[in-house]
Amino acid sequence: MSIEDGPRALSFQPKLFANASQKKAVSISELFKQLKKLSKELNGLEQETVDTQSLDAVTRQLLAPSLLRHKEAGVVAYVSCCIADILRLYAPEAPYSDDEIKEIFNVFIDQLQLLGDADNQFFALREYLLSSLATVRTPALVAMQPDAEETISRFFTELFGVVSPGQPHNIQMQILDVLQQLVEEPKTVPQDVVDVILVQFTKRRQQDNPAAYQLASDLATNTADVLQKYIYQYFNDVIVSAAQQRAGGTLDDLRAAHRLILELNRAAPGTLLNVVPQLEEELSVEDVEIRELATSVLGEMFGEKGFTLAKRYEATWKAWKGRRADASAQVRVQWIERAAALYQHQPQLARELNAHVTEKLNDVDERVRVAACQALGQLEMGAATQGALGDDVIAALGERCKDRRPGVRAEAIVALATMYSQVADELEQSVAARRKWGGIPSTIFELRYVNDVDIDSKVESIMTGAILNFAKMRDDRTRCRRLLLVFDSLTAKAQNGFFSYMQRQRDIIRLTDSFLELCERDASEVAAEQQQRALAAKISQCFPDRAKLESGLLQLAGLRDSEVCQGLRQTMDAHSDMRLVRRCQKSALKRLSSLAPNLLDPTAPLWKCVGLTTINRGLVPPLIENASARGQAQFRTAADALLAYVAKVFPEMLELSKDELFAVDELQASEPGAVEERLALMVRFAKAVPGAVPRSTELENRLAALVRTGTAVQAKRAAFVVTQMAGAEALCGALCGDLAGSLNGDQFTAAALAALSRFAQHAPAAYATYADRVGQFVVQTLLRGAETDNAGGDADWVERAALGDAGVACVYAVKLLARWLAGAERAGVTREAAQLVVGALRQLVRNGGALQARGGTGRSALAQHLELAAAAGLLRVAGRWERLVGVADVQSLALVVQDASFEVRSTFLLDKLVPALAARRVAARFVPLVFLAAYEAEAGVREHVRHAVSQRLAQFRPTAGSPSLVESSLVRLLHMLAHHPDWDDAEEVRTLELFATYIEFFITCVCSAQNVSLLFCYAGAMKRYKDRASEQRTTRLYVASELAQYLLREKSLSANWPLNVYPGQLTLPDDLFQALSDDERAEQPRKPYLDPAFVAARARPAAGKRSRPAKPASVKRKRGERPGKGKEPEDSDAMDEDESSESSDGGSD
Repeated sequence: MSIEDGPRALSFQPKLFANASQKKAVSISELFKQLKKLSKELNGLEQETVDTQSLDAVTRQLLAPSLLRHKEAGVVAYVSCCIADILRLYAPEAPYSDDEIKEIFNVFIDQLQLLGDADNQFFALREYLLSSLATVRTPALVAMQPDAEETISRFFTELFGVVSPGQPHNIQMQILDVLQQLVEEPKTVPQDVVDVILVQFTKRRQQDNPAAYQLASDLATNTADVLQKYIYQYFNDVIVSAAQQRAGGTLDDLRAAHRLILELNRAAPGTLLNVVPQLEEELSVEDVEIRELATSVLGEMFGEKGFTLAKRYEATWKAWKGRRADASAQVRVQWIERAAALYQHQPQLARELNAHVTEKLNDVDERVRVAACQALGQLEMGAATQGALGDDVIAALGERCKDRRPGVRAEAIVALATMYSQVADELEQSVAARRKWGGIPSTIFELRYVNDVDIDSKVESIMTGAILNFAKMRDDRTRCRRLLLVFDSLTAKAQNGFFSYMQRQRDIIRLTDSFLELCERDASEVAAEQQQRALAAKISQCFPDRAKLESGLLQLAGLRDSEVCQGLRQTMDAHSDMRLVRRCQKSALKRLSSLAPNLLDPTAPLWKCVGLTTINRGLVPPLIENASARGQAQFRTAADALLAYVAKVFPEMLELSKDELFAVDELQASEPGAVEERLALMVRFAKAVPGAVPRSTELENRLAALVRTGTAVQAKRAAFVVTQMAGAEALCGALCGDLAGSLNGDQFTAAALAALSRFAQHAPAAYATYADRVGQFVVQTLLRGAETDNAGGDADWVERAALGDAGVACVYAVKLLARWLAGAERAGVTREAAQLVVGALRQLVRNGGALQARGGTGRSALAQHLELAAAAGLLRVAGRWERLVGVADVQSLALVVQDASFEVRSTFLLDKLVPALAARRVAARFVPLVFLAAYEAEAGVREHVRHAVSQRLAQFRPTAGSPSLVESSLVRLLHMLAHHPDWDDAEEVRTLELFATYIEFFITCVCSAQNVSLLFCYAGAMKRYKDRASEQRTTRLYVASELAQYLLREKSLSANWPLNVYPGQLTLPDDLFQALSDDERAEQPRKPYLDPAFVAARARPAAGKRSRPAKPASVKRKRGERPGKGKEPEDSDAMDEDESSESSDGGSD
């Protein structure tokens, strides 16, 4: 019906009551019938066309209490729907009074709270009621009531209670519409309504009823403009209340309010327009806990809304960044935790924080540094996060791996390793990724130099886990590629650290194997039990919780279970592949769990350490393939280095793959470098597994061809491999004869001399026939004809290959002399031959690479190489023929440590002398030479010496409880200084200042609170002796003695060390010192030998740091200028035929 047709009246006039008083309704069945018919007609009427006067009777009847409060729920439901339709038809006015409206809406609420029961027969009526309220906007009638707060609050309480996750979406949307009207229409929103809305954002409510949380989120978002002032007031009241109750109280309410802010920020950030500045104010209050809370909350908010929030509230963002410098460490902890999270959640914003995060990684407080490392370690390294993290942050995190606090170190190591594990797969494809992240393994493996068991244990765990991550790889080729990728990225120092961890593992495996042997034997004997305890203590010293592990090992021994012991042995067996290691480890731990579960935790570090899951037998074949000519050039060097170390530490692994290693095809490659690398692997294997070199006619022929016609490197390596073949003596003799025959006048090659040097050392019987002939040729013809002078001063250092074939031949000739004497049997060496060799080496060292004193002003590049080779040769000879190398020779070698050429002195010191001392291939009398590096310009060289002395040489003691070889070397050092060419008696103060640096370097490397008294006593004991070689130098000895005592006393005072009388008896080496007789001691003047002017200069307070003395002349001197105005050092002692002390040969070119 259209409007033109006129108003439409309600045609049905229901009979709802039994009498005119309307106190009693008709029967239930009749009432339902009447209401249903009425509801249907009302529903069909339109607001624009209805005759509202026809509704008057029904309008009043429906308000009768007998209907609104009828006991039948269906009646009330129908009545509610009819009233809702009437309100729709009368809109925008209502045909009811305020009180009637209030009562009607309370009935509506009663009906709506039953919407949760979708199975109720009247559910459709209640759904219709809700739809009508939402569509017609009827709730606006409530909002206009003067005392509507209670009704509105009830709406919110009941509707939030009725909403549930299983409800149809349209019902939830209609509830949202109703509640939104009740927020937007009133002049003020009741506080109870705000409370009801906010409570939906609590974590507990979110979990209990996520639909209510979503409803509140949508409502708050849609009505943010209305609610923001009420929410601001709510939080303001909480803050004020918390401040008033702060004295002696807690901040629980305030914390709850801030958690609510976070939830609102996630769901409806528009409601917090006035709250964010409020939080900014909290950043600067005096209360630390409130600042901490505000810093945390704002940090999370920036992490969620990030760039938008920071741009809108620039002042707040700036104030929050300023909290990184808060006086309270707790606030700084909260700041760094939230700032680090921005790298993951808001990378664009986090780019601004790189410098600040770096600053916090270097914070003065340990807790802040720990928090920074932990937060960075928790990041998920997506592409955006990787791009946001600055290189300075990664570098600073690496520095924290060396932090003085163990907690910081551990967290930094874990953080770096976790980052690397997430980006490792990208490194092979991306150059940028390698540049940014490839240095992480180096940072971690260089920690080996810290020499701390806590760090070592942590790094070992990280290495097998996050860095290599072998557990997630299925085959050995994939594992090998990851290992090569990691190793290839390592610095030289880190590679040494990696190898050191492998050596540590090998050492612990050996100890554990010995311990297991005792466990499997009858331990009833007291001696066996003591050995067990000693080994358990020694093993446990390698791990952090020593007492716990030691106790666990002893209990493990007490179990005497063969299955556990065998499982542990197989996990560390070099013959086990990766799969077998893991299977045996799992099986043994399962068995141990059933026998003694309390031992799993204490012994876990040992199980992890000894399991061969990093270097494993299964990796050797792919390593050999990568090291071969057909392998990738990118990883060939890395594979070669790894195989070399495998040969040294786990030679058994190589033995299982020796057929692939000694494949003749690899020695026929067209590239000389590829052949040299494969020969190098063969050499290392032959050294590691003596007698295991396979022998075949084809291999012999190819090796012999390389000896005769190959390059110098090929010839010497092939010669060594031949010497290690069982039954190849005849071949060695034939090759020696061929090579010796090729040395004739100007007809010689570097390759022939290189190969002969190997035969001379490793096949002395085959070489003996030609030894005199070759020696005479080398000394009389080859070396005397070498050009060693350079008129324009010392030539620049060049690599050996740049010397030309004749120059390289001279270098190998020097090596040949030393190797023959070091490897020959004593009975086969005549006095004349030995003196010829040692004399030649001695002259080459003293004359700077020439057999005769040179008249030129400098040395050629060849002379520098010859001097270095001769110095290394003298050291090699000294290891075998101790008395052939005398005191004067040691003094000459000391000057090589201070050679004008950096390459000469550093190579001799670091590559020859220090390794020989560490391996105890030479006697303790060579120890003082390392301290002459005190004036070395390269700090890395001095640090290397300091590390070698403190970590390796200091451990050597002749007997338990006696002074170490380094401690007793003080008197040899002082004797060496007294004979040093830079000692000038005419300028005593300058000399003392110059030589004090050497002694201070010794003190830095050796001295401690435990041995300062011993060193002081050693220095003082020198006054009871005189110089055996020259009594004229005795006074210098006494000056050096007092200088050392003065510096030791100075050190003890500055370090607050006690300087007590040493109780033991000390004797000085009789090759340098001769004890004074009683008469000589009586005649000895009782006066101080140390110049008082020097003491006064040292004691005088300086304006700044004491200046370093000028570099000694010996470092600046050209080696053609000999010390002592042309006076030659004394010749060394003659060879003693009965000399029996020998040292094993070692070292390499």
